[in-house]
Amino acid sequence: DPIAGQVALLEEVRAMGALVKQGWHPKRTIIYAAWDGEEPGLLGSTEWAEAHATELAAHAVAYLNSDTNGRGYLGVSGSHVLEKFINGVMRDITDPETGASVESRSRARSLVRASAATRKDIRSRADLHIGALGSGSDYTAFLQHVGVPSMNLGFGGEDQGGVYHSVYDDFYWYTHFSDTSFVYGKALAQTAGTAVMRLADADVIPYDFTDLAQTVGTYVTELKTLHKTMASGVVEHNREVADSGFFLTNDPRHPLALPKAEATIPDLDFAPLDSATAALTRAAQRYQTAFTQSMDGAATESFIKLNTDLLQSERVLLSDAGLPNRPWFKHLLYAPGYYTGYGVKTIPGVREAIEQKEWPLATTEIGRVSAALNAEAALVDRAATELGH
Repeated sequence: DPIAGQVALLEEVRAMGALVKQGWHPKRTIIYAAWDGEEPGLLGSTEWAEAHATELAAHAVAYLNSDTNGRGYLGVSGSHVLEKFINGVMRDITDPETGASVESRSRARSLVRASAATRKDIRSRADLHIGALGSGSDYTAFLQHVGVPSMNLGFGGEDQGGVYHSVYDDFYWYTHFSDTSFVYGKALAQTAGTAVMRLADADVIPYDFTDLAQTVGTYVTELKTLHKTMASGVVEHNREVADSGFFLTNDPRHPLALPKAEATIPDLDFAPLDSATAALTRAAQRYQTAFTQSMDGAATESFIKLNTDLLQSERVLLSDAGLPNRPWFKHLLYAPGYYTGYGVKTIPGVREAIEQKEWPLATTEIGRVSAALNAEAALVDRAATELGH
């Protein structure tokens, strides 16, 4: 009875939550959860994560989410401390219809779709980039409210679309037009299952900070480009106002209100972000070297302090005050956009302040994000020291 089985699973999750709340913490625990109320507003997952936020912040290593699945390529978005880890998993999972690895197939698709500017990066980089998470599924509370490193996994890209959330989105459609033999359902189970077991069996929590540092650097560059593009756009706009360009191109028979000159966009000091990113990059490289040199023959017991510190690496990127205008969202690197719904905004406090031309707020947010990145760099440095490097 699938209904009875689901009820039993939910009861187990509730019982586990009650034990955790009472202070029971086994050395390694895997919790499988099926959330209710996802479509009305992520109700089940959000209520559970809020109720157990203290325990999750102290003990949760990762949250793996899957929402939908179909045929094609593995889509992965998530925390960039897990980017190298999930790439390793992808290399060991076989695509059921081509026989190639899931990683090589995803890389090939990225290359086919890439611009000339990004193709070199895809070919030369050891790890495929994973996307950042906004909202739209049950990872939201875990990542953006509690700070648990999270990933969203699912195959797709080769199904015929147009049926999602319609009367045609049913078992008949899936078994006739989508994953008709359920081989990609099996592949998703293999991918998520392998990831869970590797996380559970690892002596040292398998976070990597080099991909995180590189990605943060990309985000900072995007902020600078956004600011520069907006500033040059205002300069050009004001020049056209001064040169009567808008007046001369206005239809005399159907005139529109003429644009006015806009306030010049002030300079922003991105130096704190540059400095913090550089500090994180150095710390990440140091930790990677220390980790490589320290793993041979080390006792598991010697990693307890290290793992306790590593657990806080994503939490350090939260702000207790939350993001401007929405304090529930606390993550300073990833958030759904204030006006974009599910769509992610990276370094959202700074990015959205620039987009809204709120310059004092942009400066404040640069300071907050820089402080968080410096705290992350300090934590990673401590971790390297604990490995004896």
